[in-house]
Amino acid sequence: MTQIEFYSVEDEHNRLPFSHLTEVVKRGYRKGQKIFIHAENKSLAEKIDEILWTHDAKSFLPHQLVGEDENTKPPIEIGFGQKPTIHPDILINLSHEVPLFFSQFKWVFEYAYGDEETKEKARERFKFYRQRGYPLNHRKIA
Repeated sequence: MTQIEFYSVEDEHNRLPFSHLTEVVKRGYRKGQKIFIHAENKSLAEKIDEILWTHDAKSFLPHQLVGEDENTKPPIEIGFGQKPTIHPDILINLSHEVPLFFSQFKWVFEYAYGDEETKEKARERFKFYRQRGYPLNHRKIA
């Protein structure tokens, strides 16, 4: 059964913690896991793409946007409404909705951050998983 990891962001700006997200990606990649990052929109997907290219000059995280190169299947893929083209182990959901394909993953990482409306959508996703009996861990990060 899919394990759900939920992170509530506690800082004064309530922004998506890109450094934490990058660490989750790095840990998964080092363990040989394939990762799909599901963004809310194209703009966020492109921002994450840029962050993964520039996060650390000493390490490389092979990744691409869905459909960017049909001949390449890196272990990290970023989408914004599309299904993954790889068979990933980890889903990082940055969408306001639970993607229909979430249950094919071993792990799902969710973030609750932003304004009250965005946080309420995160609470709805949390309830969705809990009502269906998925194992949930909840952590607070700054």
